[in-house]
Amino acid sequence: MNFKITLTFSLAAQLLLPQVRSTEPQAEPIVELDPLVVTSADSIAPGQVTLDPRVAIQPMPAQDGADTLKHIAGFSVIRKGGTDGDPTFRGMAGSRLPVFLDGACTLGGCGNRMDPPTAYVFPSSYDQVTVLKGPQSVLSGPGASAGSVRFERAAPRFIEPAASSKLFTTFGSFGRGDTSLETLVGNAGFYGRLHGTWSTADDYRDGDGVVSNSSYERWSVQGALGWTPTEYSALELSLTQSDGEAAYADRLMDGVQFDRQAYSLRYRADRLDGILRSVDAQVYYSYVDHVMDSFSLRDFTPNMMMPMPTVSNPDRLTTGGTLKLELERWRQIDATIGLDAQYNRHRIRAGRGAAAERYADLPWTEDGTFDQTGVFGEFNWALAERSALIFGARLDY
Repeated sequence: MNFKITLTFSLAAQLLLPQVRSTEPQAEPIVELDPLVVTSADSIAPGQVTLDPRVAIQPMPAQDGADTLKHIAGFSVIRKGGTDGDPTFRGMAGSRLPVFLDGACTLGGCGNRMDPPTAYVFPSSYDQVTVLKGPQSVLSGPGASAGSVRFERAAPRFIEPAASSKLFTTFGSFGRGDTSLETLVGNAGFYGRLHGTWSTADDYRDGDGVVSNSSYERWSVQGALGWTPTEYSALELSLTQSDGEAAYADRLMDGVQFDRQAYSLRYRADRLDGILRSVDAQVYYSYVDHVMDSFSLRDFTPNMMMPMPTVSNPDRLTTGGTLKLELERWRQIDATIGLDAQYNRHRIRAGRGAAAERYADLPWTEDGTFDQTGVFGEFNWALAERSALIFGARLDY
């Protein structure tokens, strides 16, 4: 059983001494600038970047998916308070940049994107992040004009019965704390994984003692059971539960609930014999229940924009599935074909005044449903050792 504890502290001090002027001519002093360190992820293929989100590339651990992506060239982040951010790639965001968690397309509930998909990403619980830049691939569903982002966990492999645990923790000023605990058990045929994360921070206080409404707390638990019948195949059932709250200094309401439940069943097999080289099949379920109000995490003060206590509770149900088949090479052409489907239902309920305290008793209003079914094919024609022609198409209803 392995344990790792990381403590990060930073202290800087500057001593100012009185200046002594001299009438003697002085030579120009040599000024040595502080070193500039640029950190970015490596590109393993044209238009594709892969990184390990658990590797520290900044003094503090990345606290959400957007915090991880901002280190990739082309990404920027619209901050949504201390607990999450909304990533943009080359100026494009929203549905133009779909986010997949373990192969499942994930969407938030808030119409103003207080909870973008990356708000439900706990980076330390993933093994790899892959970014496909631009709309060149047809494998990531419709509308991905900016690209697509995939947070993935690899199926663990055991040769003999074994168990391990890993603990990572970081503490900082203003009550900042990040903890991640992962436990793995398994043998050559089966495995189990349990991963929990917890992050918190207090309100920021400046040198004059002025407090900014910026505290947050978020946690997640992810469990998985897997069957590995061969060295290159795995069937995995995973369950995820997460929640959190965040106070905001830049808006009239705070996020008091970021509840998400997710279930997924996925089968992956590589190095198959015959016409099929690999199979990736998955069905998934995701439910997000998001609550915003103006009184739980702050002292309510009436104003022109919000004269009375207000609460808003949007939710979103997402179900879907995908099937990808990689075919055996034919005349220097590699082909991936498949289909995907997704169903979305969005609802909202809201209350003001006395109704805000009992919003859970209010009826839901269904304000949107979305259905999508698509078929696709992507082909890679190897022209020479280091050159290829990639082409594909998809049809969506």
